Amino acid sequence: MKVLILCTGNSCRSQMAHGWLQSFDPSLEVHSAGTEPASRVNSKAVAAMAEAGVDISSHFPKSVERYLNEEWDYVITVCGGANESCPVFTGKVKHRIHIGFDDPSHATGTDNFIWSEFRRVRDEIKEQFYDFYLRNLKEKETLQPDNAGDKPVFSDSKKDAKEVVKEKYSQIALQESSSGKSSCCGTACCSSGEYSVFSDSYETIEGYVPEADLGLGCGLPTEYAKMKEGDTVVDLGSGAGNDCFVARAIVGESGKVIGIDMTEAMIEKAKANAAKRNYSNVDFLLGDIENIPLDENVADVVVSNCVLNLVPDKQKAFSEIFRILKPGAHLSVSDVVLEGELPDNIKQANEMYAGCVSGAIQKDEYLKIMSDSGLMNIMIQQEKVITVPDEILLNYLSLQELADYKNSGKGIFSITVYADKPMGCNCKCEC
Repeated sequence: MKVLILCTGNSCRSQMAHGWLQSFDPSLEVHSAGTEPASRVNSKAVAAMAEAGVDISSHFPKSVERYLNEEWDYVITVCGGANESCPVFTGKVKHRIHIGFDDPSHATGTDNFIWSEFRRVRDEIKEQFYDFYLRNLKEKETLQPDNAGDKPVFSDSKKDAKEVVKEKYSQIALQESSSGKSSCCGTACCSSGEYSVFSDSYETIEGYVPEADLGLGCGLPTEYAKMKEGDTVVDLGSGAGNDCFVARAIVGESGKVIGIDMTEAMIEKAKANAAKRNYSNVDFLLGDIENIPLDENVADVVVSNCVLNLVPDKQKAFSEIFRILKPGAHLSVSDVVLEGELPDNIKQANEMYAGCVSGAIQKDEYLKIMSDSGLMNIMIQQEKVITVPDEILLNYLSLQELADYKNSGKGIFSITVYADKPMGCNCKCEC
């Protein structure tokens, strides 16, 4: 697998990305280059990487010209925001990807601040490139010898993906509120700017708690969930508690709301938000949606907001939802789905723009999984197009290709879906 990482000077970000990606897998062929290569690698970039245990002291800036006659599996540009022009690679490449980062060499201020910028960008590069490595380069099943050397061990790609999601959302939970809301994918997905195209506004909805709104949703499932006073509501992927607190305002003191999240930092944040308001009928439990820590037939309503698409085994997740719903109860979930088979370069662009798209499946497949789980009366309550900004897509498409894509009807959609568990149904086999 051959990967070329590009920026302008090839002295800082591309060199750190080069070092990180090679450290993840020494078998990869990784190179970095620039359109206007500097005379040497930035000394602070070398030192920052050395602090993290990666040696790039032998690296030197190279011109992209030396690589134009080779074929590449991936060419990745790492330039930052609108003040920079990303390099254009004119050679043969299967996949072009942009993962943008601020340039720490442009930082000004005290020496401590400048060093903090190099460390911040270094850590962001590690996170984003490890995510890229897991999704695109690491084999889904790698046969390796175990310690005894007498039987094969297969890596678990679903576990890897789940760990990436857990790490990313833990970081979001620990962000200070002053750092601003994240999009569904977290921060710095595809460029240094943020595009809040997923999240709908809760600000006018009763029960809204600003500290609990991290901007991680892609719909308003609580507005469509047909909750009523006294209901028991379960929110899957409850985050900092936003949908739970909205649900509490509807079900009242006689109702109960349970939030489930697999991220300890989110659970702690949600519990703190509930404690501040003395909410005694809202609980938050650490748990996995593929193995929900609740008894069967306990929920009147299940809601979820832009979470199930991140679950590797969606069939298992919906089977678990079916199990915890009471007979005759229902769900309303908002999620991201695909419509039509997208070209590879578009899929790569979208994945880098929004981590939550990478687990998305075709809309028809999503609805079929719900039906196969035993749910009935499946109905799309809301649907909207998720628009990836043109300035992102033009890194991968010509103007004509962009126009064709926009007119094709293919793309990424946010849907809110309703479904019932049949009356008198205690398990799928009895329905």
